[in-house]
Amino acid sequence: MNKLLSVYLIPYVIIGTFLYSFTKEGLEYSSPPVFMGMRYLISGIILFSITRKLLINKDILLLSLFTTTSTALWSYGLLYVPPSESAVLSYTMPLFAIPISYFILNEKPSINETIGIIIGFLGLIVYTSSLHISLIGAVLTITNAVFWAMFTVYYRKLRDLNPLMVNASQFLLGSLFFLIMIPFDYKFDPSSSFLISFSYSTFLGGLVMFLLWNMMLKMEKVTKIVVLIFSIPIFSTLVDYIRGVIEVNFLVMLGIGIMFSGIVVSQLGSNERNGIHIGGNRLRR
Repeated sequence: MNKLLSVYLIPYVIIGTFLYSFTKEGLEYSSPPVFMGMRYLISGIILFSITRKLLINKDILLLSLFTTTSTALWSYGLLYVPPSESAVLSYTMPLFAIPISYFILNEKPSINETIGIIIGFLGLIVYTSSLHISLIGAVLTITNAVFWAMFTVYYRKLRDLNPLMVNASQFLLGSLFFLIMIPFDYKFDPSSSFLISFSYSTFLGGLVMFLLWNMMLKMEKVTKIVVLIFSIPIFSTLVDYIRGVIEVNFLVMLGIGIMFSGIVVSQLGSNERNGIHIGGNRLRR
């Protein structure tokens, strides 16, 4: 794995592992439009104060539509399922990202990446086969995964643009979307617990994670990045088990093992793909 990529991937996985739990707790005190609207607005203002410039074009508008729709569906899904199950269902995203990246970006996955994603997805199926998941929660969360895949591809498509400007623009545009929703679903009962959850979800789980995700997609193609993050539902499950939120059985453990195998398989031969051998010399991409 590219060492610079690891600099972005490791904090992304660590932050993402706890994001579901913090956001779930925050939604006990606030409706999704209020919670996510403030989250997007604050993140957008912070980034705009740095860039002093917004990007408004068709691709940015589409990116904003995809990110806000994904976030809205994910947050409503969290009302019906535990954090770890939300993470597992959300990480059906790689399965959708492969065809979308092929048709929009013409990115073709390597054999190892394809096999790794398939193995990881099979692990998700095994994991969820023993769970009693809310149908509404599952539909909302999996649909969120489709839109997550779409904005992931668009991040890659916009990789030549300034990531701070891209995220400032999509956060501020997205906050308008949630503002429209607030009159139809308003709840706001702040407390110290809410402030902790909201701060984590906004500054680490929102601002930092979106930027890290954008930076990784500037460096590598979609299919390589998406398979690496199967580790987040694995660690989210461990956190929920320690907190006593879920019980772990054989199928859950088997599913986790299969998902981890998918990550390993996807990285086989990655060092060779980082360069091209010509006459015994190695050329970096």
